[in-house]
Amino acid sequence: MGLSVPAQSSAHQLHGFAHRKPSSDESRYDASLNSVPPPDFGTPVLHHFEDWGVVTYGSALPAEINRSFLSFKSGKLGGRAIYDIVHGNKYKEWIKGWRNFNAGHEHPDQNSFTFAPNGVPFITEALYGPKYTFLNNVLMFSPAVSQSCFAPWEGQVTEDCASKWSKYKHDQAASCQGRVVAAMEKDGVVFIRGEGVGAYHPQLHLKTIQRNLILLHPQLLLLVDQIRLGEQSPLRTAASFFHNVDTPFEETVVDGVHGAFIRQRDGLYKMYWMDDTGSSERATLASVTYPRGYPYNGTNYVNVTLRLRGPLTRAAYLFIGPSVDVQSFSLHGDPRRLDVFVASRQHAYAVYLWTGEEGAGPGQGVGRPALAHVVADRREILFEGKAADPSTPAPEVQDYTAIVERNLQHFKPVFQLLEKQILSRVRNTASFRKTAERLLRFSDKRETEEAIDRLFAVSRRQQRQQQQSRLKKGRRAGRRSPFVDAVPDIFAQIEDNEKKIRQKAQILAQRDVPRDEDEEMKDLLDLADVTYGKHPGGGPWGPRRMVTAAHSGRGPALSASYTRLFLMLNIAIFFVMLAMQLTYFQRAQSLHGQRCLYAVLLVDSCILLWLYSSCSQSQC
Repeated sequence: MGLSVPAQSSAHQLHGFAHRKPSSDESRYDASLNSVPPPDFGTPVLHHFEDWGVVTYGSALPAEINRSFLSFKSGKLGGRAIYDIVHGNKYKEWIKGWRNFNAGHEHPDQNSFTFAPNGVPFITEALYGPKYTFLNNVLMFSPAVSQSCFAPWEGQVTEDCASKWSKYKHDQAASCQGRVVAAMEKDGVVFIRGEGVGAYHPQLHLKTIQRNLILLHPQLLLLVDQIRLGEQSPLRTAASFFHNVDTPFEETVVDGVHGAFIRQRDGLYKMYWMDDTGSSERATLASVTYPRGYPYNGTNYVNVTLRLRGPLTRAAYLFIGPSVDVQSFSLHGDPRRLDVFVASRQHAYAVYLWTGEEGAGPGQGVGRPALAHVVADRREILFEGKAADPSTPAPEVQDYTAIVERNLQHFKPVFQLLEKQILSRVRNTASFRKTAERLLRFSDKRETEEAIDRLFAVSRRQQRQQQQSRLKKGRRAGRRSPFVDAVPDIFAQIEDNEKKIRQKAQILAQRDVPRDEDEEMKDLLDLADVTYGKHPGGGPWGPRRMVTAAHSGRGPALSASYTRLFLMLNIAIFFVMLAMQLTYFQRAQSLHGQRCLYAVLLVDSCILLWLYSSCSQSQC
């Protein structure tokens, strides 16, 4: 099964594939071939996506016993590459800070995790809902030090109470970040450590918010949170949240250790918690329903409140699958190390965590401090940190933007050739006409054949001006490809038309916006492709109303006046006929007359409802 590729240039190959049909001797399907899984199928693998700050273990496994999935998220806002470009002020010719990127779709979820033992969703994301901190598997703190959505509790800095999007352009939100300190797997045991202090307000005076995940068994996960406060920190309590979007949690307690569980077909999935003093507080189990407009109904969660005692507080959470029978769970430690002991019917585990910034335990390698030491029955597994490294940044390429611009000129003829071929094949089709009409619908042009032709017409004068401007900037124009004729720059023209449309809509929107809301309007217009405005009274305007206001003129106001007049007259007629029915026709003996009046009242009621609907749509 294959396809022979002729040894031609890239432009010839693209042209050939676009027009060539397979010959009779080329086999594109072979029924004798059987499906074969990849060599590592069914084997759990740890993946660390460093730019995104995401770690996954056990993805793409079949949903079977002891086939589990674990994920963790702690990274820089927008990803490490974008974050460093914005904060390093790189590539100034192209990028103007956060205005070139949209991180508003991210959630306040630094140091969050999910866990699905046996492929069963146990601790899940809250999925696509309002972007609030408590709707993620992370921490919140009290009392709040800034304007909070859920005072006295304060979440991560990207949380925005007045918008469905996250904050990311200004103040502390622009510098929100988490970090995956370590992610490794040895002998089936997974260790992940994340640091999320950069996602919270600096005035909370938090020194560290460290979260450790140790997967001891495919159905046994240990989570340890360490919270270290600064001397001036006003915090007194912390709250942890754990979600399941499908199944509500139920409460349980064993020997004074509080917990929660969910019921599944294969058994109970349980969790228990305890702090470093041996105390286990009762949790709050609740459900929340999302507002209208979100694709999901809501979520169920466990809220564990933890008292912050002194500068250092640690808590451990144990997540257990139905095949593991835990018989004991305890922990104790000192400022340098925390020891956790877990015993089940089949196995015994001892976990020694060095909870310093880079670990403090004895490592086997020179300059590699130990982060965790796990003893599983008779096996000993040591997780070490990276060797001390000044981590010098990679050297920057001199005049990088000019190099990229120059290299793009080599690809431009190929794309111009493809553009010409696409236009020649689809320009006269019905679907292409509909696309052109949609592009023209929001402009000031009419939907005519002349307008469509002008949209894709070639302006040789514009091409000459562009070539002259390139020469003035000192760039080499180069010779044109012999395959490229004068083709319309369709994408540049569409972009130019959309830019003019946004500018017109922005001017119309700002006419109705007070002076103190100009900055908010700029952010709003910058976030969405479709321009939104805000009524002086505070009510949001949708894109459909904005477009209507831009093109309707006086027509809608005149139509609304007539609708309002007819509505008032119809209401008066309705009450007159109703009074006649109650006075005159009520005493009349003619059944035919009463039926006629009832029919007239029914018709008039329908007209009244129609007028009311029209009036509400036109807001008369």
